[in-house]
Amino acid sequence: MKKAKVLLITPNLKGIGDGVNRIQPSLGLLLIAPILEQNGHQVKIYDSALDGWENREIIDKKNNIVMIGQNDQNIAKVISDFSPDVAAISVLFSNLLESAHNIARIIKKVKKDTTVVLGGNHISSAVSDYNIAKMYKDSGLPTVISDLEDDNFDLALTGEGEFSFLELVNKLINKEDISKVPGLVKKIGHEKYLINPSTRVHNLNLLPRPARHLVDMEAYFKIGAFHSAKSRSKRVLSVMCSRGCPEKCTFCSTPQMWGNNTRWRSTEHIMDEIGNDVRDFKIGEIQFDDDTITVNKKNLFSLCDELQKLGLPWCTPNGTKVNYHFNKQEEMYRVMADSGCYQITLACESGVQRVLDEIINKRLPLDTIYPSIENAKKAGMLVHTFWIIGYPGETYEEIQKTIDFAMNSGADSFSFAILSPLPGTPIYRKVIKENLWWPGRTLDDMLFRSSLVKVDGFRGPDEFEAYVNEANQKANLMLKTNDPKRFEYKYGKNSEASALVKQT
Repeated sequence: MKKAKVLLITPNLKGIGDGVNRIQPSLGLLLIAPILEQNGHQVKIYDSALDGWENREIIDKKNNIVMIGQNDQNIAKVISDFSPDVAAISVLFSNLLESAHNIARIIKKVKKDTTVVLGGNHISSAVSDYNIAKMYKDSGLPTVISDLEDDNFDLALTGEGEFSFLELVNKLINKEDISKVPGLVKKIGHEKYLINPSTRVHNLNLLPRPARHLVDMEAYFKIGAFHSAKSRSKRVLSVMCSRGCPEKCTFCSTPQMWGNNTRWRSTEHIMDEIGNDVRDFKIGEIQFDDDTITVNKKNLFSLCDELQKLGLPWCTPNGTKVNYHFNKQEEMYRVMADSGCYQITLACESGVQRVLDEIINKRLPLDTIYPSIENAKKAGMLVHTFWIIGYPGETYEEIQKTIDFAMNSGADSFSFAILSPLPGTPIYRKVIKENLWWPGRTLDDMLFRSSLVKVDGFRGPDEFEAYVNEANQKANLMLKTNDPKRFEYKYGKNSEASALVKQT
């Protein structure tokens, strides 16, 4: 059986010129790579944003939007030097598409016979929307998979691709029939596609230890812009213990990508990864990127027992459900804090019950938010909170109520995010069907705190963005006034608060 040279790529980032732009290794590619290596394939992981981190190409002077990453010439050199048989480009969010399509173009220009595959959350969501568009003619959703209309992309792969990508590579390099590879999407005619159902990895213990040896971890550490707004260490290890979420929030693409059944790795499997990587990379902090790490208390407690022995600080940069195990929450938070959790993030989303119930479909009683924040603080953790404003159907008064509710919650820090209509979500489908975009705004403009969808009470996106930025700054400076010692504990002695609130 022939073996392939496989290039796994994350594209350049679109970001804010004077803002905080975050970067960390792609966990998806770190899991795909060792599976390919174990089967004899030669693998290179290339993060073009990391490779050209100091490069800032201004693409929107008015809004100070920049493209961060390597230039075309150097990207072409990487491709030429490695000369891949297969190149896979991973796209998490739609704002990476411009760079992804450009890299696909460069690959075909440098080595035309390379098979270029598009993967990641974006294409899984796009295919899901396409399937709905075919079923419901009045959906307004695209009736083409636009990424595959670009001839520089040969194929796409949806869902959890670790093992299906291996099958695809094996068949491609040995010139075998690929038509039954799970998750495969291929153009087969004018606006016609072969779309195979994707599969899930039901036993996560089958996944290998992420191939961090294939990326420049020291470069990520030097930048120190991992997921959490304020870390205890720049030497962060990002880990996922589980996949899936039982919730069905209308703004979130997790259920479509990972499913509603939460699957856990065993504690032994998780700690094997953590223990080895802490040693190999001199890790100073762990950040768990699970969609909701508190959903299974038994598994969480087992993990906490081992983390306590390890003695490293850890946090949950992704939002955890506020009211899980509410009646035994004090015990759960105490166990987390005792094992090293210095900060928990609570996904509150709104301070209005109608919005939680009717717009977000979030099973969250409003009266559990304040007690949960207090329980976490009593346990000894800092509490960061997530809020989203600007939903379709949310009134100006409800937006202000959410901000007021948040600022009275007693939380230590706040992220007021502007709703992003992510493909694959019910809210995106509503925005498309009812044409709720601000004039001149599209998915291509998606950035943190960029307003894409019309908001009640505001004349345009710039006005709403300024309103949200002001709310973030005001809320995140409260701790400095109300509790200077706790502010210092969170941010450090020599921190400039004005800079820190930009990160939150």
